[in-house]
Amino acid sequence: MDGRQVVGLGDRILSEYGSEWDVGWPLALSADGTVVACRLSKRKGCVSVNGRRGPEFDWTGSPVLSRDGRRLAYRAQEGDRSFVVIDGRQGPEFEFMSDPAISADGSVVAYAASRGGRWFLVAGDRETPVDHQPSFVFLSEDGRSVGTWHIERGPDGGSRIRVLAGGTPGEAFSLVGRPSFSPDGSRVAYAADDGDRKYIVIDGRKVEVSGRAGDPVFSPDGKKVGYGARVGREIWWKVLEVR
Repeated sequence: MDGRQVVGLGDRILSEYGSEWDVGWPLALSADGTVVACRLSKRKGCVSVNGRRGPEFDWTGSPVLSRDGRRLAYRAQEGDRSFVVIDGRQGPEFEFMSDPAISADGSVVAYAASRGGRWFLVAGDRETPVDHQPSFVFLSEDGRSVGTWHIERGPDGGSRIRVLAGGTPGEAFSLVGRPSFSPDGSRVAYAADDGDRKYIVIDGRKVEVSGRAGDPVFSPDGKKVGYGARVGREIWWKVLEVR
């Protein structure tokens, strides 16, 4: 479009930018499709929500929206100060942090962060010290259950990923997908690879699957887990009963 970039919602163009702008991906979208947020940068960075630009910082991360689109969070940096911006307000300053997560109901924003060489899991107003470096944080729908990834470095320079949920560490794998909690937050499931073997992991129990599996989801009653798996050129959709 003659060097122009646009951010649209349905058949509406929310904003237009010239080639001097960098429009970051991925976009964040509310569940009903009425709110879209994206990262923008031109010398400094900001986050735009439905075409309205927020405050500028030296650097901004990818935005995260609550399911209803009313809450917005993202990482930002100004000089040597790092913090999470939640609904336009800067949170506590840290040396380093993960991308934030927002519970589906918007009640809790959580992230991992380091200060003075110590790591913390921040959920709402609580800072809980942890003895590992979380690289990814995920939440239950109501925000009461918090889980993390822990990347372990091996003596050969390789790495493996271990999921920690409910205070319990899972088995380490070469590759892990995005975990999800059951609606009541009592169970967790995720896809994992260990070399050529592929699994769906439910509460630490491995179920070997054919082909690489996508991220699993729980049924509303938490008794079933559904996922898609690529087998050759086909995608198979499967449902597992949860014991």
